[in-house]
Amino acid sequence: MYEVISELTPYYDTAHDECLALSICEGLRPRFNIKVPKLILDLIKRCLDADPSNRPNALDLSRIISKWSYEIHSYLKSKENQKELIQTELTKQIEEIIKNNRLSAIKNLKNKPHPGAIYTSRLLNFNNLPKPKNPDDYYSNYDDISSMQYPVYSDYQNSHNTAECLDCEIVD
Repeated sequence: MYEVISELTPYYDTAHDECLALSICEGLRPRFNIKVPKLILDLIKRCLDADPSNRPNALDLSRIISKWSYEIHSYLKSKENQKELIQTELTKQIEEIIKNNRLSAIKNLKNKPHPGAIYTSRLLNFNNLPKPKNPDDYYSNYDDISSMQYPVYSDYQNSHNTAECLDCEIVD
C-alpha cells in the first residue's frame, strides 16, 4: 500500500543495514511524501502493527479494498454523468487530499534512493534483535507523517555523525 500511494519504496532514502532493521523493530515505520486519507492511513497502521494478530488478514483486506473500490467507482461515475454525487467518507477524504497533494507531485521527481538501499534478497543474521513494538506516537499525532523523522536511527546518527549502530550484535 505504501508504494502504491507514495510511489516510493519504503526507506528509499536510508541505508538498508542493521541500524534500519533495529529501528524497524523499535517502531520505525515508512514516511509518506504526501498526505494520505485517514481511512487509508488507519488501514496501513493496522497492516504495520508489531503484533501479527492485530493485522488484517487477506480476506479482510480484500473486503475493505473492494468496498473502497466500489465507493470510488460509484463516485466517479456519478461525477461523470453529472448526477447527484454519491460521496462517502473515503471519497470526501480523497477529494481533499487531491487538492493538497498537487504541489507534492513536483517534489517526488527529485527523490533518489540512498546508495545503501539494497533491493535484493540477502541474509541478515541477528542474535539479539529486540521484540518488535509499535511506535509510541508515530501516527497518533500526525495524519501527514511526511514530516516525521526516523526516531531511533536519525537521532543516533545526528548525535554521533555516523551511521554506526551499537544496539545489536551482527554475526557473520
